[in-house]
Amino acid sequence: QVAPEEFKTSISRVNACLRKNLPVNVKWLLCGCLCCCCTLGCSLWPVVCLNKRTRRSIQKLLEWENNRLYHKLGLHWKLSKRKCETSNMMEYVSI
Repeated sequence: QVAPEEFKTSISRVNACLRKNLPVNVKWLLCGCLCCCCTLGCSLWPVVCLNKRTRRSIQKLLEWENNRLYHKLGLHWKLSKRKCETSNMMEYVSI
């Protein structure tokens, strides 16, 4: 239903958003883990906030893509939380 070029453009936009935010999140996570004992876990709070901001920006991007193209075709993209297949951790996937 969607041209391959349009799909590739949509995926590229999502990947660009992740590429921009992921290095910052990883740096804060490492810093938070190193200081976790001294700060009683409070050093991990920036990581939680950054992850929430990244998730919101992806959700806004998907909503923009839906309004721009996919709703006209009867499709809808969204982020969904699900359990990982290999562990008990949760992950976000686009469906």
